[in-house]
Amino acid sequence: MPVLEDIQSKQNELIRKITAASMLVAPVGAALPTTLTTGGIRAVQTIAITGAPTGGTFTLTFSGQTTLPIAFNATAATVQAALVALSNIEPGDVVCTGGPLPGTAVVVTFGGQFSTPATMTATGTFTGGTVPAITVTATTPGTAIDLNPLPTGYVDIGYVTKDDGYSFGNEWEMSEITSHGVSDPTRRDIMSTTTTVAVTAQETKRVVQELFHAVDLSGVVPAASGEIAFNKPLAPTTRYYRVFFLGRDGIGDGAIYMGMVYPRAMVSETGEQTGSDESEFGYPLTLTATPDSTVGYSVRLLFGGPGWRSLLTKMGW
Repeated sequence: MPVLEDIQSKQNELIRKITAASMLVAPVGAALPTTLTTGGIRAVQTIAITGAPTGGTFTLTFSGQTTLPIAFNATAATVQAALVALSNIEPGDVVCTGGPLPGTAVVVTFGGQFSTPATMTATGTFTGGTVPAITVTATTPGTAIDLNPLPTGYVDIGYVTKDDGYSFGNEWEMSEITSHGVSDPTRRDIMSTTTTVAVTAQETKRVVQELFHAVDLSGVVPAASGEIAFNKPLAPTTRYYRVFFLGRDGIGDGAIYMGMVYPRAMVSETGEQTGSDESEFGYPLTLTATPDSTVGYSVRLLFGGPGWRSLLTKMGW
C-alpha cells in the first residue's frame, strides 16, 4: 500500500494554482461566453492484420515507447493493457474496441492527455497465412483543445497587482432558529449568497476609469494634444457589466483553463489610492455578481483544456 507521501505526490496534480489570469469586461448587452474551449475531437487509429496468420506476435510503438510482444490473436482488452503499460500512456488515455485480431481490426480511441497524437507504428512477426502484415491507420486525426474565442465587446482590464491578484469572495447569510431545551439550532436556512471579486487594476485604461469612477466615458474625445478630461458624477448611478474571468494553470498539453462569468455585475466598492515612489497609482475595485433574469444565474463556472480532460477520471467526473 502506498505510503502517505506517495498518495500526496499523486494528488498534487489535482491541486489548482492560477499561474496566469485576465479579467475582461463588456457592456451588459454583450453576448455571453457559454463555452470555454473548442476542439477536442478524439483521435482514432485502427490496427489491422492481413494475410490470416495462424501464430506469432506484434509490437506497437507510440512516441518512442514500444510495447511488449502482443499475441497475433489478441483481444481489444489485451491491446489496451499493453498500451497502458507504456510509461507515456496512462489509464484513460486510450480505449480499445473491436477485435479480436487478426479477423477483426482493433480500434484505438485516444483521450486523456492526447488530442493530436502521432500515429503508432507496428512491427509483426507472424507465422502461417499468406504474406501476413500489420498496419496502423489514423482513421480520425483528432483536433487540439484550445480556448474558444470570446464574443465581441470584451475588453481586458490589463495588469493587476501581483501580490493580491484576484480575490474571490463567497459570503453566505444564514438564519438560525433555536428551540427551548435544545442547545443547537433546530433549523438553519440560507437567506442569501453574495459572490464578489476584488482586484487592483494597474493600467489607466478607459474601461478601468469607467469602473472605478462609475461613469460612461464613451462620449469623451481626446483633445488635439491627447489630453483626456472628465468629471466624476455628483450622484453616481449603478452601472452593470458583463465580467469574464479567465485563469490558467500549466501550459501546453497540460494547460487547465478556469473561467467565471458574471452576466450582470456591478462595482460595489472602490478602495483607497496611494501615489508614491514605492507603489503604483492603482485602482482597487470590488465587483459583485447579481442575478440576470434573462439567463437565470448570477455566476457561471467553466473548466476545460487539454490538462483538464486528462484528469477527468481522477477528479471524479
